[in-house]
Amino acid sequence: MERERGLKSVAVLREERKASKFGKPTGMFFLLVGAGLLVVLGIAYFSSSRELETARADLLKKQRAAAETVGKEWAPLRDGIEAVALENARSVLPEVVKPELASWDFRALPGIYLRLRVDQAKTAESLRLAAADSQRDSFCACLLKGRPMPEGDAGASEERPWNLHRAYAAARVLDDGWVAEVKGAENDMRLRVFQQQYDKAQVNEIPIAVEIVKRAQFFMLVLDEDTPEAKAQADAGVPTGEELQALPHPARVVVVNLKNKEVLLRLRRDVEGQFFMAGEAHTMDSDTRAAMKRQVNNCALAQLVTAEINKSQPAK
Repeated sequence: MERERGLKSVAVLREERKASKFGKPTGMFFLLVGAGLLVVLGIAYFSSSRELETARADLLKKQRAAAETVGKEWAPLRDGIEAVALENARSVLPEVVKPELASWDFRALPGIYLRLRVDQAKTAESLRLAAADSQRDSFCACLLKGRPMPEGDAGASEERPWNLHRAYAAARVLDDGWVAEVKGAENDMRLRVFQQQYDKAQVNEIPIAVEIVKRAQFFMLVLDEDTPEAKAQADAGVPTGEELQALPHPARVVVVNLKNKEVLLRLRRDVEGQFFMAGEAHTMDSDTRAAMKRQVNNCALAQLVTAEINKSQPAK
């Protein structure tokens, strides 16, 4: 065993100095490490930012290409349809039943349909918001009943006419609002969501928008007017579209030829169908009863419109 030289206390001090010099980090050490980390983080940040901006620019470039093609045709069609809806919601306009209906049966052609309460069509923004809930209903079914589809119209047979909300949804990625959201995406995860939206639209939705823009021949609008009875039964005095359709009320119906922008039909009629229940039908629940009332009222409105169309046809 090697004998330790010198005093023991001196040896201890020597070892402590050695540990302090080589084993314990100094302030300079931390400064250098911190600077290194900042450099690494800075490089990563700028690299990530550059990749984010590159991806954003690529997505917006693809969006602009679609907007330059489909968007240029969709925007005028949308604006024209909204103008018709807002004008007819603003006031009750004179009735129109054009003789052209005798030779131009819009009911056998692809078209666009929108049904709203009058109060929902105050502005373009409120109209677009309410259109999301607009659905084809028994009015369409009864009005178009028995009408053949045009040759080669298999694609449109799934929905005739198209709901306007479907066109809005299909063309969403073409709107300035969507572009603004993409520009505001703060990270790659959020941008990836928009990329997925665009990819889905490119495959499924934009082709629908193209088909609607290219093939729609008419726009049909139904505006339901609130009544005191409907307001009294509704929560907070504001009836839903479905609640209103189940009650007697006035409705405005407008048909526009989208090719020449001509109003072919404009009517305002009181909607009140009648049905009688027999046997045990009177025990049905309130939801079923309301659905039946909606169907009867909507078909009654369709019959009134059909009667006016038939009157426009020359006597044989």
